[in-house]
Amino acid sequence: MRLVLLTLALVVVAASCLAKDPVTEPGTGGAAKGGTTSNGGTKGSGGTTGNGGTTSKGGTTGNGGTTSNGGSTQTQPSGSCADVSTTSSQVTGQYGGLQISLDNNPSKNYIMQANWWGTYNNQSETVNGLGFTMSNPSSAVAGNSPLGFPSIFIGAYQSKKTTLSNLPKQVSALTSIPTIFSTNADQKGSASYNATYDVWFTQSNSLVTGGNPGSGGAYLMVWLFMPTDKFPRGTKVATGSVVTGVPGGWDVWYEPGTSSTSSDKINCVSYVANTKVASLEFDLNNFIKDAVTSNYGVTNSQYLSIIFAGFEVWGGGDGLQIKKFCANVN
Repeated sequence: MRLVLLTLALVVVAASCLAKDPVTEPGTGGAAKGGTTSNGGTKGSGGTTGNGGTTSKGGTTGNGGTTSNGGSTQTQPSGSCADVSTTSSQVTGQYGGLQISLDNNPSKNYIMQANWWGTYNNQSETVNGLGFTMSNPSSAVAGNSPLGFPSIFIGAYQSKKTTLSNLPKQVSALTSIPTIFSTNADQKGSASYNATYDVWFTQSNSLVTGGNPGSGGAYLMVWLFMPTDKFPRGTKVATGSVVTGVPGGWDVWYEPGTSSTSSDKINCVSYVANTKVASLEFDLNNFIKDAVTSNYGVTNSQYLSIIFAGFEVWGGGDGLQIKKFCANVN
């Protein structure tokens, strides 16, 4: 198996819609509610015997309706994300990183990055396949900026580029993005960290070489839960919003790039699960289409450039684990 250690000079922040202030209202925890079971179909009635004529044949029996499975933390997307890796390695250093090759498609890879831009105190990450476990995080910080964003990504970020990501790709040309983001967040506390997608959009199809998408770009984040002591950038503009094709309700926070509090003047929308989930398997394009339709700063003319998945860490979280992250851009 090919392992390539990287030194990622990530002087700038890779996670983008970062919380600005301590939370003023706690997020809701708990498990996702199960779905309802559909009723079976009814039987068709047999035919009646005609008078003086031949006996009509009985009607066919209708098949009973299928029983739906109870709700869970994930739903099956259009297509699939079957990327598999048995890569195993230890990542150390403030900006340590690793290329993760795939067993079932050696030409494609992902990149894991440590990216502890805020405070580094010998944190490390043990990479197992398309996931990692975090060790030795520092104590919680009192400020607004996280200690860092250990994550896995596809696309091009600064001087590092993954292969066969199909990125950048114009939003209008996207058909589906089947993805899996599975964590052990249900076994950990709910303070001082989140588990999130961080999706970058650029104005052109040029590769990202700096620390943000640049003028005319946008950020889209999908938080699996709201920490009890932090919240996303901007203002809550929707509560319990339904995103077509994605289970559960989603609170939406939005900060336009013209906001006086926006540090990099780039539109930022964050979808936050209003009931804590540990994993999702879905079509990421559903969130993108919702953001476009709702005018949350993402447009059809922009280009999807990078998809990160990881933990924004303000402190603690020893043993946090991404069990698997994968994404296929179609």
